[in-house]
Amino acid sequence: MPTVQVLKKKLRGVQTTRKISKAMKTAATVKYSRLSAVYSGYSKYAKQCEALYGRYGKDFLSAFPELNEDAPVCYIVMASNKGMCGSFNHDLFDFAEKILCKDDKEYDLIVCGEKAKAFFDNKSIRYIKDFTFNDVPSFSEAENLYNELIKLIEEKGYSSVKIIYQHYVNMMKQTPAVKDLFGEASEQAQGSGEELFIPDKATVIKKSAESIISATIYGLVLGTAIGAQAATVMNMRSAYDTATEYEEQLESEINRKRQSQVTADVIETSAEFSQEEE
Repeated sequence: MPTVQVLKKKLRGVQTTRKISKAMKTAATVKYSRLSAVYSGYSKYAKQCEALYGRYGKDFLSAFPELNEDAPVCYIVMASNKGMCGSFNHDLFDFAEKILCKDDKEYDLIVCGEKAKAFFDNKSIRYIKDFTFNDVPSFSEAENLYNELIKLIEEKGYSSVKIIYQHYVNMMKQTPAVKDLFGEASEQAQGSGEELFIPDKATVIKKSAESIISATIYGLVLGTAIGAQAATVMNMRSAYDTATEYEEQLESEINRKRQSQVTADVIETSAEFSQEEE
């Protein structure tokens, strides 16, 4: 049985853990709130982009370099920059590995996030580009990825571009998913032909297509960021609650041992006093 001194040492360690997890939970909550405000505001713009994409999908697809069915696939894996977010990255990488293993075609890999770089470096899986985004990513960061992607498509042709990411559902749930960045456009309906384009349709479609694909990429980058922060908040909250519960258990056990020691001392003193009287 552990002594009171051993239990006190454990208690100090648990109290330190509780303080650290509380501080990290607070910091993650602040970042999550900031991201939530950005994500909420951006989602309105994203819905308008989706509606426009649904109306002119085939036209938008023609604005980009033509994809080559016989060329390799380009995969983009989006993960977080930091750990402490529970199974967020672990589930994503398991999902990504299964997809990469199942694909019979050759592929190029682009990784986003420090954890993605570390994972694929550790697995000795080659990637051609890597990107790191801020905790609250900006649209210009997503544009950098978009511009690099367009250059690669022009150089290599690619049969498709697929983004593997954690789909943000809510604070409690993120699910691994894969999105074909250009594949869905071929199934969309054409515009009605009654619209007026200024200065001309080709120019408007090209500029709109660039903006919409950039917006799609930014939405996924932003979704990854908010999902990682949500997972961090929940993970730190769980760590804090566990540490608090363990702290209470240790304090209770220390008090019981102290009480037992006091009781034993009283009994021993009483026994000695009785022997002296005799």
